[in-house]
Amino acid sequence: MGNLGVLLAVLLLAAPGEAAPPALEPSAEPPPVAQEAVQEEAQESPQTVMEAVEAVAGTPEVAAEEVAPVPIGYTDLNGALENFEDLGWLRVSVRNSTMRARRGYSPLEVILQSSDAVPHRVTVEFSGYRSGDGSVTRTVELGPRQRLATYLLVPASMTSGSLRVMSPGFKTERTNGAYLYQSSALSALVIGDRKEFEHGTALPLSEEDQPAHVGTVFLSAQQAPRELAAYVGYDLVMVTEEVASLPPDLWTALENHAAVGGSLMVAQPPRDVLQRLPLLPAGEDGSPWKPYGLGQVALCTQGPAGCSAALNGLSARRGLPLQPREFSQGDFYARYPVSQSPGDEVMLPNALAPLGRFLVLIFLFTLLVGPGGLYLARRRGPVALLVGVPAVALVTCLLIVADSVLREGFVTHAARYSYTLLDRPRDRLITAAVAGYYANLASGPIQVPAQGALLSSDETSEWGLRVDWSGGGMRAEGFLPARTYMEWGELAVMPSRARLIVRSEGSQVKVQNALGAPLRKGFLRLGGEYYSLGEGAEGQELVARPMKDWGKMPLESFLQLAPPLVARSREALSFLKPLEEGEFVVCLDGGGFSFMASLPTELHEGAHYVRGKVDGP
Repeated sequence: MGNLGVLLAVLLLAAPGEAAPPALEPSAEPPPVAQEAVQEEAQESPQTVMEAVEAVAGTPEVAAEEVAPVPIGYTDLNGALENFEDLGWLRVSVRNSTMRARRGYSPLEVILQSSDAVPHRVTVEFSGYRSGDGSVTRTVELGPRQRLATYLLVPASMTSGSLRVMSPGFKTERTNGAYLYQSSALSALVIGDRKEFEHGTALPLSEEDQPAHVGTVFLSAQQAPRELAAYVGYDLVMVTEEVASLPPDLWTALENHAAVGGSLMVAQPPRDVLQRLPLLPAGEDGSPWKPYGLGQVALCTQGPAGCSAALNGLSARRGLPLQPREFSQGDFYARYPVSQSPGDEVMLPNALAPLGRFLVLIFLFTLLVGPGGLYLARRRGPVALLVGVPAVALVTCLLIVADSVLREGFVTHAARYSYTLLDRPRDRLITAAVAGYYANLASGPIQVPAQGALLSSDETSEWGLRVDWSGGGMRAEGFLPARTYMEWGELAVMPSRARLIVRSEGSQVKVQNALGAPLRKGFLRLGGEYYSLGEGAEGQELVARPMKDWGKMPLESFLQLAPPLVARSREALSFLKPLEEGEFVVCLDGGGFSFMASLPTELHEGAHYVRGKVDGP
């Protein structure tokens, strides 16, 4: 045993580890004074120590080892074309995958080619795999031996589905699958090809195992969609071809996309850029992105270096001017939603459950069925109880139905809010609206123009819409289910003759409201002076009141935006920037100017803020 103990002791002393930790070298040991000082500082001010650690981590030596390099390449997400089999005279090719829009709609390319000598009507339909996804269709006229490329604009909530082709000449229908996935990088639709994109941005194609800064889908200018809805859901739309070579209707859609809140980049700015982009501000501020209506535009005047600078400055500027919200069912069982912030609640009070009235009815029902049923059983017997309880339940249900019909009726209730820019030189309105709807009966189909886009909230997972793009715009069925509160956003560029007419009469400034809606409040700047406007009906002439204390406070102090609009707006106060000479901003009542304003509704509230230039004498 003695020899065994000596052997174990020798092994423990010779083995590395906790039994014999290695001694630190003198150069690696911190000075005692500095160590005590750090310990005292950590006890007295932990925040100071954390700041010191962050400062050390930000040094070039540490950053070079710990911070991952910024990806500078791009990925091509066009997907591959797959052909349908056994379709006889018709050959159909579809992209098996493509990049999904963050909001709005994703363009899915379909190519049709006929070998027949007579024209045919062909319908292409995309149906989602999930229940409640709905369907998207487009019907085209295919001429004799014609090759036609078209796009199905698929709602962004649909991530996969099957494509079906139908024609009167087919004995059977054929289907094929397609998948849409969202890029983690910046999403860009490029009007042009890969070669032009790489030349204009100096971005290389990323390898499969490398991250990328931009995810791209390339569209041919001759085949690209002409609908505004195809572009509004992406972070960037870039034009690498010469602007003069683009079809006029395509450039109209791209310019409208920037005006309603999108980001448009032009790699080869034309000489007549002010005619093609009339809302560009005058002057140079050195920023690659220029405000353009409700959106922004970047002109790569410095070649690839300018495009690269614009791409690097775009990552923090995603989103659209307005964003509708989705509410869970739990928000409607309580009289007030969980969030108590101004504007965060639903827009329509009648969309919330009337708990007060329901509690009274339930209490009366309980009294009649409980003590009342016991009294009835004792006085009239069990048979009377079997008849009385169902009768009381039926009367209670009829009272609930009658209360709903008398108070809410069968109309669609709505609350609407919007921002609108009045472009008088081109007689058009650029508007972004958000609205809440509630109806006892499901709404019928609605029509959205080609230069308009209907947007759901980001949280909406199931549309249930049946969308048809055959008529140039969108025809949607199922947009508003029965007894369901829903919010929708609208983007549109619409022709209009609305205006605000100003004339001088002696020392007074008179303003005629020709904006098409009652005026709540407004302000304008004329001759270096600021004036305020009171309430006035449509067509009424008002006397503008001079404001002496305008320079002491910003515009948002005089014109308060509606809380529901502020809560669903990306940059609410940017609409209330200082007025320029001859400019006005007003708040109007009514349904607003977007395409959904014509929907028959009972308006709970409407607040629409319009900004533009006055029509002077």
